[in-house]
Amino acid sequence: MGYSFKTIGSYEGKDLIEYTIENKNKVRVSVLNLGGTITGIFTPDKNGEFKNIVLGYENIDDYFDNEAYYGAVIGRFAGRIYTGKIEIDGKNYELETNHLGVNNLHGGSYGYHTKLWNVCGFEDKDQVGLVLEYTSVDGEAGFPGEVKLIVKYFLNDENEFFFTIEGETDKATVLNITNHSYFNLSGNAERNALKHKLKIEASNYLELSEDFGATGKEIEVAGTPFDFRVEKEIGKEVIADDYQIKAGGGYDHPFKFDNEIGLAELKDEESGRAMTVTTNNPYVVIYTTNYPVDRKLYNGNLPEKRMAVCLETQNAPIGFDGCNKEQSLLNPGEKYSRWTKYKFYTV
Repeated sequence: MGYSFKTIGSYEGKDLIEYTIENKNKVRVSVLNLGGTITGIFTPDKNGEFKNIVLGYENIDDYFDNEAYYGAVIGRFAGRIYTGKIEIDGKNYELETNHLGVNNLHGGSYGYHTKLWNVCGFEDKDQVGLVLEYTSVDGEAGFPGEVKLIVKYFLNDENEFFFTIEGETDKATVLNITNHSYFNLSGNAERNALKHKLKIEASNYLELSEDFGATGKEIEVAGTPFDFRVEKEIGKEVIADDYQIKAGGGYDHPFKFDNEIGLAELKDEESGRAMTVTTNNPYVVIYTTNYPVDRKLYNGNLPEKRMAVCLETQNAPIGFDGCNKEQSLLNPGEKYSRWTKYKFYTV
């Protein structure tokens, strides 16, 4: 068990550093100080062979703008703010509409995924991890309030990987943070994720408009392609004749967890790799790589549709008429505190 780091380049005149944490079972996670970006999670298959189960770029420079948001900490607001317009504490703010010219996506082009975070490592008898800190200044990317953030990544010998997020503001704002890792349990992105089996404890999901705005309507998953209450292959209905599948180009929707502690499971029976996701976030956005970017993966190949699946634990998007905004409001004196745990195992 331990952690290490190495300088792999430079970004805006400062060192670009990759940190790696590893447990006694040789499971390891690699993270950049740029965007708190997870570049690798290496777990064993049923034969004990370790491979990377998240997507990443071949060219390190592609992380500078990270068009696909691979592995990054996303903020100030994960997901979409419809029209990019938002009222907070009686004031109107207009944000960059960097998605289709309609939505503010993932905090804009210069969100937290493009920022250098201060990172330090820690180790004790039970776990090894990283503490990442960043201060988002008032007005950054158009959002009000200076927000101080602490993200912790830590790994224990039970092959559980946690990330926790804490934030405080000096002015009323919105805050909604996630990690945007793309999971492909085949390892090293050897094949697409269509045969991965997914289960989500969610009886409802949020309707999206054709331009990806949250309409404010919840839809029951029963009898739809969105019913993952019993595990099924991702590819079974990802191109179904369903108006919401068509709206998202596949799955790109927030699922509302049934319980206070949300649960999802993902497995790839061919490799034997599997994982559970638990969280205190109320939603998980399932994204099935519907619009892959034209940049090579670390295996030298271009990503294809359905190459991986994102399980983005977060709040609901802010949609029509500002719906769901209240869930993400943060005021001075309040603390934003969220956690997500991945447990890796074999079947």
